[in-house]
Amino acid sequence: MSDYSDAISDTYDSDGSGLEDFLDNDSDYDMPVASGKGKEKISNLEYHSLSPQRLQDMIDDEVRRVASITGLESAIASIVLQHFRWNEDRLLEKFMDSPGVVLKEAGEPPELSATRPAKRTRLTPTEFVCGICCDTPPSEDVFRLRCKHAFCKTCWEMYVTGKVKDEGQCFFSCMQDGCSTIVDDETVRRFTDEAGYSRFVELVRQSYVSANNNLRYCPHPSCTETVSCTGGRGGSLLTEVPIVKCGKDHSFCFGCGIDSDHRPLICKLINIWVKNAREDAGTAQWMKAHTRMCPKCENNIEKNGGCNRIQCRQCQYQFCWLCMQKWEVHGYNNEVCNAWKEPEPDEATTEAQRNLSKWLFYFDRYNNHELSAKLDQELCERADCKMLEMQETGQLSWIETKFMREAVDELTTCRVSLKWSYAMAYFLKQGNQKEIFEDIQADLEKAVEALSQMLEEEIEIENVKALRQRTVDKMVYVRGRHEILLKDTAAGLAEGRWEWNVTV
Repeated sequence: MSDYSDAISDTYDSDGSGLEDFLDNDSDYDMPVASGKGKEKISNLEYHSLSPQRLQDMIDDEVRRVASITGLESAIASIVLQHFRWNEDRLLEKFMDSPGVVLKEAGEPPELSATRPAKRTRLTPTEFVCGICCDTPPSEDVFRLRCKHAFCKTCWEMYVTGKVKDEGQCFFSCMQDGCSTIVDDETVRRFTDEAGYSRFVELVRQSYVSANNNLRYCPHPSCTETVSCTGGRGGSLLTEVPIVKCGKDHSFCFGCGIDSDHRPLICKLINIWVKNAREDAGTAQWMKAHTRMCPKCENNIEKNGGCNRIQCRQCQYQFCWLCMQKWEVHGYNNEVCNAWKEPEPDEATTEAQRNLSKWLFYFDRYNNHELSAKLDQELCERADCKMLEMQETGQLSWIETKFMREAVDELTTCRVSLKWSYAMAYFLKQGNQKEIFEDIQADLEKAVEALSQMLEEEIEIENVKALRQRTVDKMVYVRGRHEILLKDTAAGLAEGRWEWNVTV
């Protein structure tokens, strides 16, 4: 918000129910939190979070199991598993039928023939010439892979290090032209340093995860967790949004891998929306989402707070950031601006213009919630300094000063859902179901705006405790409205009652 600091009522009764209903049932609306044991459940989706070590243990167990059943060395069992894209059942089925064929397909050299090579083909150690560098190293500096192809250790080191560190490969063959024998784990360990071998192990883990439909890395930057989930793929993506949470409390979609809780919009429509938004970025329409002209004096205004109630510095006119209506008339009381209204038929307006107008309507609101969430965070950071002063003077305890941060966290969560709800509304067909959805959306948006305005009130010693109580009460109410939106949209997906204006 620009220059607004007036206190407002902290309750809304838009659906005929009061704040007390939510206070009495507060536990029903608690958002899921991480259990701390790597296991989480949201809705009916079962999943586990795996640390890098737990993931490595799973891989090692699978290698040991295959080695035990087939009688192969662990290093060879790992190579064969990678050849079969870590499909243990398919590997064992083929191996039991024809072990030799399986090993040959995996590039393993055949057993040495009983026939000894002719004398003229044998080389004494002093006669050895490396086929890569053409050097003649002593015998102790020569290494032979399982296929018996030999090269100097310096060339092996350069080759293995380059494959692992520079090319990012964990499954590569011998240096000899035409040889399909895969370089094993022990050889990589021998010819790379500690960092190189760690990189190799990580690449093997990546190949394991990419080959397993029930595993997905957390996409959050620098996060090393992996999530194991038995659902969230294929046809189920039309009836659910498989949001999971890793062991470090990062939420993401298991279906499309986007680093966001994009409920209520399904994955297939996410791709369409993001593509359109990316193409629109950098245009005048994108700039329109960040600046407005005062409807009264036409002074240019930039939004610097999360609240949509704007007061022009120049003429003091108050209006809604989204629909530009006068706030005294609008005010998120009886009138809302979350629903798209089809314009009256106009022969001068082309279909392309109508589509653009509709797109800008929803994109503007989508982007506004994204921007407001960032501004709310900035506001809270400024308020944290004030809270610290009050804590130091003994006015509030440490736990009492956390209400602003908790409120902003709740706001951020709700704004993420609201921004994706506008993307969903863009794709919904007009009709009764969409109107019901927009009513629920509007209720949440009203509550979110009320909470956002509370965060912009001046914090003084004499009013901070009353502000804290009102903020906590409103935060519980917002959480309840948020749960209603998520539950209703999830039920609509499961029941197949949502109708889209695009093919999914």
